[in-house]
Amino acid sequence: MPLNRLAGASETERLTGFVHGKEASDLEERFARALDRAGKDYRFEYLVLSNIGLPGEENQIDFVVDDIYPVEVDGNFTHKSAEQKAHDQQRDAILNEQLSDWGWYPIDRIPGDFLETQEAANQIVGEKF
Repeated sequence: MPLNRLAGASETERLTGFVHGKEASDLEERFARALDRAGKDYRFEYLVLSNIGLPGEENQIDFVVDDIYPVEVDGNFTHKSAEQKAHDQQRDAILNEQLSDWGWYPIDRIPGDFLETQEAANQIVGEKF
């Protein structure tokens, strides 16, 4: 089973495990499909080339929508602990400083609970974009 994919994904979804030819979690794939359905332009696993960031980490953002909306899809099990949430906040603050210089919006984190079905992902994309 590919990384970060839930065994409970619906058979009717026919998830592939990929977005734009790159491995993706079920949550990321649903979000990407919702963006496609809405006709949104986006980049998956966007690397922020910058000298800033947390030591030893890539400055990669899950999605950049319409060239100015950075989005992180947070899996429930990987972003649940208080320690991980604090780490995410620190990382976002550092990256948001760079992104604001480019005229981008701050990173928007979407909890995995909001992407458990394709219908839910479609609704979130409709509300946000």
